[in-house]
Amino acid sequence: MTLHVAVRGDSTAPTVATLTASDDATLVGDAAAADVVVAVGDAGLRAAALSDVAPAAQPPVVPVDVDAAPDSVAPADTTDAIAAVAAGSYAVVDHPTFDVTTPTTDARAIADVSLMTTAPAKISEYTVSTPDRTVASVRADGIVAATPLGSHGYAADAGGPHLAPGVSAAAVVPVSPFRVDRTNWVVCPPVSVTVARDETTVELHADGHAHGRVPVDSPVTLSWGTPLPIAVVSHAGTHGD
Repeated sequence: MTLHVAVRGDSTAPTVATLTASDDATLVGDAAAADVVVAVGDAGLRAAALSDVAPAAQPPVVPVDVDAAPDSVAPADTTDAIAAVAAGSYAVVDHPTFDVTTPTTDARAIADVSLMTTAPAKISEYTVSTPDRTVASVRADGIVAATPLGSHGYAADAGGPHLAPGVSAAAVVPVSPFRVDRTNWVVCPPVSVTVARDETTVELHADGHAHGRVPVDSPVTLSWGTPLPIAVVSHAGTHGD
């Protein structure tokens, strides 16, 4: 079986040349016409997550050389991974995403959302809340909230827990807190993060992309978005092996 494969990310990567020569793959540009999407690198995974393909038509994604994805395939094993998908030797794991809403902007994130002060060594105060309670107030350089996939990246570097794929929870972690009794929280979205003091400028980032200033008392609300289906192949080496 020959698969129609769409590639997202670095189109000059050796992975693409390898797929071009593969008997199991025919490259297509439109993800809606693909049987599988190969996401090369972190940027490729983000591009796959931000696709405008209807959720019901979203093909499974094979992450290649993606640091944040625990099931990422090593570049040298890409053709083996595609052959495994063609043979049906894979499982699909739905990875949660965030829909990010503020009074002035909307965004989507596959890995994490952060509110960070723009000036070095400056802290602000943040309130973390769910619809039924205030989770915490903390003074810190910033706050990062991560999906299970993103909990293996920046949030983990900041001291957060690793969440298993498919868990319906988010890790919320203060970045360089001034003083706090707990260093992280695991919450079920929707969850809101609000700047409680306007001591310095705070900026919103979704998967590392800036989305402007966050005013004081202007909540950033994270809800579950459409899951991203990740193909976990049975017979390919994983990134880092």
